[in-house]
Amino acid sequence: MRTVILVYSRSGRSLAMARLLSAQCGAEIREIKCPRYEGPLGRLRVWGDIIAKRLPEISVTPDIGPADLLIVGAPVWAGQLAAPLRRALQQAERMPPVVGVFATRRRMGFSTLIDMDLEALALSGIAPTKPMPFLSLLRPEHHVERARKAIEVFCNTLAPLLERRVAPALTLSFRAA
Repeated sequence: MRTVILVYSRSGRSLAMARLLSAQCGAEIREIKCPRYEGPLGRLRVWGDIIAKRLPEISVTPDIGPADLLIVGAPVWAGQLAAPLRRALQQAERMPPVVGVFATRRRMGFSTLIDMDLEALALSGIAPTKPMPFLSLLRPEHHVERARKAIEVFCNTLAPLLERRVAPALTLSFRAA
């Protein structure tokens, strides 16, 4: 069973958490790229898109390819999952089932919009489990050990879906006639 972590990370915090998650559960990482949010004006474009409720154009590098399950992650912006991840999730018919979501935050805040994102994911039909396992990491760059423990619990929650099933070995014998 092949599991992929799909992550958007503007500052690198979410990507760092994806790497910790990958080390724990053995999933490959694929990164969402959003050229619109790069460079010195990137932060202004982020806030402009949040206010205007626009979702930017994205690409995924390398491609997700054939996968059985997907774990998605991004930072929280204005109480909701980052716009590039939400854009990717709009293409649900082209993705494997999402089994878990993680988010990084700078500070605590309202999560009602994240709840709406998770509910939309569940309603889209690409989330096979209800409720959707969700991991929220606060200031991960300062609490790496706490993040590792939270990721371990998150992976244990996902373990029944992520475990690799190995077919029993078949022994074939041929006899000369």
